[in-house]
Amino acid sequence: MDKQKILNDSIQDLEVNNFNPGIIQDNKLVFVMNEKTYRVRMPIQSEQALCDHKRNLTQLEYLRSEGCITKKQLIRQLKENNVFDVEQVEIRRDELTKELKQVWLILVPQSSEKNTIISDLKDKIEKIQNELKSLAIELATQLAPSMESRLEKFTVEYLSFLCTDIFDGKEWKRVWETFEDYQKASSDLTDRCAGNLTWMLLSRG
Repeated sequence: MDKQKILNDSIQDLEVNNFNPGIIQDNKLVFVMNEKTYRVRMPIQSEQALCDHKRNLTQLEYLRSEGCITKKQLIRQLKENNVFDVEQVEIRRDELTKELKQVWLILVPQSSEKNTIISDLKDKIEKIQNELKSLAIELATQLAPSMESRLEKFTVEYLSFLCTDIFDGKEWKRVWETFEDYQKASSDLTDRCAGNLTWMLLSRG
């Protein structure tokens, strides 16, 4: 297998965790889905301000709701009850992330003739990715009830609604008129948009 394809597959499979920001052009990311061309772009100042306002209102709703719990409180409860140790999982995730980047650096200069080396590196990449994905899913699942996780999810979804365009053959137009339209849309599309936006936000940071 071509080493560039291995790198591309690795980047694609890792999703929002550790993307290469070089793929992003002019703060926009274009992709094709179901033969339609979309782009997710970074929010302009007015869109960010609107999202912040909506997020604040949503936070007030969460605070008034029964069972509201902060991330810090949830992490402490999970650890005290021997359910899940978030701190140890995050340490392991950071270790794996560093290891994955090192494998990428080793893979890049390899000659395409060195099939055995490339195959071994590919297997290592896949193994690391699988563990990273498992950790990410477990973290997200355990922390999902926290106020911060719920607000983060809302923020990404609302910005995805505001910042996703579709090309109609002549110009770019907003995909969804309202946030309710976004929430009713295909999860395949909205998940892809949210993932791409998260990637860009992390790359900017």
